Amino acid sequence: MFNRILQLLYPKRCGACDLPLLESENFLCTACRIELPKPGLFLNRPNWLSAKFDGLFPFADVHAFFLFSPGSKVQHLMHQIKYKGQQDLGRFVGSWCGAHLKTNIRIISYDLIIPIPLFSKKRQERGYNQAACIAQGISEKTQIPWNDNVLRRRTQSQSLVGQNRISRYETLSNVFEVVDSKSIIGKHVLLVDDTLTTGATFLAAAEKIKAAGASEISFLALAALK
Repeated sequence: MFNRILQLLYPKRCGACDLPLLESENFLCTACRIELPKPGLFLNRPNWLSAKFDGLFPFADVHAFFLFSPGSKVQHLMHQIKYKGQQDLGRFVGSWCGAHLKTNIRIISYDLIIPIPLFSKKRQERGYNQAACIAQGISEKTQIPWNDNVLRRRTQSQSLVGQNRISRYETLSNVFEVVDSKSIIGKHVLLVDDTLTTGATFLAAAEKIKAAGASEISFLALAALK
């Protein structure tokens, strides 16, 4: 009874559409769980995702759980996870994504999940790394280990808004460094981030991880811009 009263006074809201949730719903309403655009994982290549990396880096797979578009419910969802302190929402959606990964036999090829790191100052200001929350959720569902201490962001890059892929990559080329190479030698690493636009962030991180001894690298973004 008390929980019902709290829900009436301070209703939990859907992370995508912001409407009040029913008592039986958590984080996302049933309608959004059904209607949020999901392209499907392990798409046949070539596809619109692989086109962002083909010819630039020898990756194994690239995945996006949601399709991102400006002003959409997916954008609202990502904003909640990234800027509004919704760490539990990030882990929940990561777990949802992990459940879809787990249904595919190829999941056994991933040895380690590494989230794209934030610069230390930004992480302190925000209090968490949204990519790490997503990676944790994926790991909990798939049982693939994740490690947030392998890759470090050495500097805070300038804003990437408005830059094309080449400019973004040049800006990010020396931003990352591997600080624990022993953890990745000979392993197939799944790099995880919240959003994928041009792919420059993934490329910059992947080159450092590959150079440090990883056998294969794949990419997974919670949402990607087509």
